[in-house]
Amino acid sequence: MLPPLAATLFLVIGVYAYRPNEPRATFAVTALMACGLAAWTVGAILAGEPDAQSDMATAALGGRAARAGLEAVLTATAATVLTVVFVAYPLVFVAFGADTLFRPHVRAGDVVAAVLAHLCCGVLGGAVGVLFAPPRLTRRATAIAAVVAALLVLVAVSAVLGPVGGPVAMAQAMTDARAGTVTGGVLLAGASCLALAGAAVIGATRWAARSG
Repeated sequence: MLPPLAATLFLVIGVYAYRPNEPRATFAVTALMACGLAAWTVGAILAGEPDAQSDMATAALGGRAARAGLEAVLTATAATVLTVVFVAYPLVFVAFGADTLFRPHVRAGDVVAAVLAHLCCGVLGGAVGVLFAPPRLTRRATAIAAVVAALLVLVAVSAVLGPVGGPVAMAQAMTDARAGTVTGGVLLAGASCLALAGAAVIGATRWAARSG
């Protein structure tokens, strides 16, 4: 858990160490970071759970289906925390007078779009982390390789899927949108992230049922 947390703090500090930043482009980059970090965080938490504790929790919850709900909550929590860090961190500085942090200045629409982008990308990343976590893949090295491969596949297929290409489509929609707006492209890309996340969760549930 500590390595993903440290990486998140390092990245958010590093992104805003240089000024000024264009709001939409910067939030597009950090939304992509949130996807990868959510996958790492969720995967690390689930991999760190002892097998006996996992089996007991699954039995206490009533089976794999209920366990999937718990994993969905973990995914949503990770996405929310990353969204708060990546979006709130710079806005706190702006609120305290850091006028040179963004050029042009951040508008309300930029913040709404950023929150949507980070949440949707974070949820997809977390779902990828769940998909390759125990009991589906028990060897940590194999799970890490699978997560990295899945994220790279998302990048590769984005060229084919276009506006419904998940995180990359979201980043593109964010950078293409006019300042202060929440465009249809952002909403469509967000919906594609959530659809992919839903497919990953369903796949993870069925895979876990066959594994256990």
